[in-house]
Amino acid sequence: MFKNYFKTAWRNLNKHRLFSVINIFGLATGIAVCLLAIMQIRKAFAYDNFHPDASRTYRILTDITYKNGEQFLCATSPAPLSGYLKTNYSGVEDVTSIQLANANVVANEKRLYTKLAYIQPGFYSIFGFKVLEGAPALQPQTATLSYETAKRFFNEENPVGKVLVIDSNNYIINGVLAKNPGESHLNFDILVSPPAGFFQKSWDDETIALTYVKLKKGISTLTFKNMLNNAAKDANDFIHQDKKTFAFNMQRLDHISPGTINLYNRITDEPLMSGLIIFACISLGILMLAFFNYINLTLARSLGRSKEVGIRKVTGALKKHIIFQFLSEAVLTAFLALCIAMIELTWISRFSTVQRMVGTISYDAITCISFVMFTFITGILAGWIPAKIFSKVKIVKVLSGRFNIGLFGGIGLRKTLIAIQFTVSMVAVITLMIFYKQCLFMANADYGFNRQNILTLPLPENGYKKAVAAFSLLPGVQSISATSQLFGFSGGDAVFIRKSVNDSVRSEYFSISPSVITDFGLQIIAGKTLPPVGGHIFKDVLINEEACKILNFTTPGDAVGKIIKTDDTAGFHIAGVVRNFHYAGMQRSIMPLILTDNADQFTRLNLKIQGAADQYSLKTIKNTWEKTFPNEAFDALWFDQLLHDQHLHEGDLSGMGVLTGMSLSIALLGLLGMVVYTTQTRSKEVSIRKIMGASVTSIILQVSKSFTYLLLIAVAIGLPVGILLGNQFLNTYAFHIRIDSFLIIAAIIIFLLPGLCTIGWYTYRIAVANPVESLRTE
Repeated sequence: MFKNYFKTAWRNLNKHRLFSVINIFGLATGIAVCLLAIMQIRKAFAYDNFHPDASRTYRILTDITYKNGEQFLCATSPAPLSGYLKTNYSGVEDVTSIQLANANVVANEKRLYTKLAYIQPGFYSIFGFKVLEGAPALQPQTATLSYETAKRFFNEENPVGKVLVIDSNNYIINGVLAKNPGESHLNFDILVSPPAGFFQKSWDDETIALTYVKLKKGISTLTFKNMLNNAAKDANDFIHQDKKTFAFNMQRLDHISPGTINLYNRITDEPLMSGLIIFACISLGILMLAFFNYINLTLARSLGRSKEVGIRKVTGALKKHIIFQFLSEAVLTAFLALCIAMIELTWISRFSTVQRMVGTISYDAITCISFVMFTFITGILAGWIPAKIFSKVKIVKVLSGRFNIGLFGGIGLRKTLIAIQFTVSMVAVITLMIFYKQCLFMANADYGFNRQNILTLPLPENGYKKAVAAFSLLPGVQSISATSQLFGFSGGDAVFIRKSVNDSVRSEYFSISPSVITDFGLQIIAGKTLPPVGGHIFKDVLINEEACKILNFTTPGDAVGKIIKTDDTAGFHIAGVVRNFHYAGMQRSIMPLILTDNADQFTRLNLKIQGAADQYSLKTIKNTWEKTFPNEAFDALWFDQLLHDQHLHEGDLSGMGVLTGMSLSIALLGLLGMVVYTTQTRSKEVSIRKIMGASVTSIILQVSKSFTYLLLIAVAIGLPVGILLGNQFLNTYAFHIRIDSFLIIAAIIIFLLPGLCTIGWYTYRIAVANPVESLRTE
C-alpha cells in the first residue's frame, strides 16, 4: 500500500517539474539551516560529558557587590579560594585553580603562540583529560602538552623530558595528553604546573583564576552551598570591604554548557544558550518560509488536484487515504530536499562563522538518525495543511465545478503566505544593512587618536629597550612607542582609584611609553606629558577628561599635581589630562582612564613610519626584527588595517548575508511559482486582451499588479519591524549610527529589485506571446 502511495507521489512530482523543483530547493534551503542548528545544539549539550564524576564537580562563581551598588556575577574567583576550601572543609575531595594565559613558548628551536593553563595538581583527578605518554605534570615547573601541541613542536618525536621556555623560565615536559574524547569549555595547548606560590595572590583579585571543586560522595548540594556561604564570610574578612564584598555560587561541571547565565570574566569557551535559541528561531523561520511555498503551490494547483481527489473518492478512497497520499508526496519531497540540503550544508560549512558554531562537520549515527527524523517530521508538517484541506473536498462540488479553495476572506491563503514570506525577507534585509553600516562605522570612525602609518608588532617580554636601540636608526622609522594593550580594541586593565576614602571609582589602565602621546596624536589639555623619569613619590600618570569629571575636579587644570590612590599603599601623581578618546572601541562608553609609563607591562611595539612605507623599508624592518629577536615571529600589521578588520566582522556579515540570501531566495522561488502558475492560468485572458487591442505595457501592469501590491505590503510591514530590531541592536553600542533615509531607501531597492524582476520577466513573456498559440485549443 505504501509503495503505491509513493509511486503516485513520484508521478505527481514528475508531472509538475517546475513546481517540484521550487518546492525541493525551497525545503532544501530551510532544512540545511535547521540541520546546522541541530548540530550546533547537539555540540553545545555534549560539552564536558566525558569527565568522571561530573555530577559532583562544580565551578565556583563569584558574586561581587561594589560599594556604588554595581553587582557582577563572575566565572572567576580569587586564587586562594581553592586552597582555603581544601584545607577547611572535609567534604571536599579535590580542588584546582586554573589560570588561563596566552604566551609565546620556545621548544625544539621553535617559538609558537600557545594557550596556557596554569593548574594545581588536583586538575588531573577532577577532569577526564587522559595522559597518552609520560605522566601528569604534578611537580612545580613541569608541563603536559596537548596531543596537537606536541605535534606542532616535535612532530613525531617523543617530547617527554624535553624543555619548554615560558617567560624566560624552563619547564620540563612530563607528558602528552591524548586527543580529547569530547568537547570541553576549557581550551588550552599546554597544562603548566607553575612554581610554588604562584596561586598565593590577593583575595581582592577575583579575576585571576577559575576554581573547580570535586565533592566527596554523599555531600549534598545544600551542604556545599553552606560551605560556600561560610567561605564568603571569611573571604570578606580578607579583602578591603570598603570597595566590595564577595558571595560564592556554584555551577555543576556538566551544566556549564550551554551557558545560561550572563557571567563576567567568562574566559572559557562554552556556547551560550541565548545564541542557540536565536539561531534555532532563525532556522525554523527560514524553514517556515519553505513550508509556505509548499502549501502555496499545492493549493495553487487546487483545481487539478481537487478533480484528482474527487475521482479517488468516487472510486472508494476514504479521507485517511487522501491524507496519506498528500503526506507521502510531501515526505518524498522533503527527502529529495535533504539530498540538496546536504550539498548546501557542505558549502555553508566553509564560512568561518559556521566553523566556530559547529567545528568540523561529521556525520555519526546519531546525527544521521536525527537528520532523517527531522526530515520526516518536516515532510509531515509541510504536507499536513494541504492534506487536511483536500481530504475534506466534497465530490458534488468538484464534479459540478463549484470547488473553491479561497480562504481568509478576500485576501486568500496563498497571497497571505507570500506576503509573510516577503515581510520576513524585508526584515532580514534591513537588519543586515543596519548591522553592516554599524560595522563599517566602527571600522572607519574617528577614534580620537591617529591610526595612520603605524606598524604594530607583539613585543617580547622586557624587549622595549632592545627594540628602541635596534629600530631607532632605521630609515623611514620616524618614532617608536609601546603600549600594554592596543587602543580601540577591548580596553585596558581595571584599577580602582580615589581622591579620598569614600569616592572609589573603577578606571581603565594602560601602560604607555611617553612617545605614544605624539605618535598617536593624543591631546594634552592640561599639565604636561609623562616625564621620562618621575620626580614624585607616586608614579606620574595622565588621566582623561572623564576621570576628571568622575573624581569631581573642577577643571582639568585643577587635577594637575593632585594625588589619586588605588589602595592604602599605592597611588598616582597626575602629570596631565588628555582629551577623551575611544581607547576601548565604540561598544563601550568612555570611562575614566589612567595612562602611565611602566615598561614591564608593554606588550605591543608601534613603529611610526614616515610617509608610505615601500617594500624595501618593510624588508629592512623585518630583517632588523629577526636579528634583534631571533626566536620571535615577525607578525607586523598596519594599525589602521588591524583596527578596520577587527570591527568589520566579515565572518558575521557573511553568515548573516547567507541567511538573508536564503530567506529571500525562498520567497523569490515561491513568488516565481505563483507568477508562473498565474500566467499559465490567465494565458487565454491575456490572449483575448491582446486581440481586443491591449498593449504589452497594459497587460504587464494588469497581470503583475496583484503581486506588486504584495511586495509593497511586505515593505510596509517589514520595514518598521526591521527598523525596530535594528534600533534594539544599535542600542547595545554606546556609539552607533543613525538609521537615515538613504539606508532605508537602499534597503527597499535591494529588496524590491529581485521581486519586481521576477514578476516583470514572466509577465512580459506572456504579454508578448502569440495569442494564437493559446486560443487555438479552444
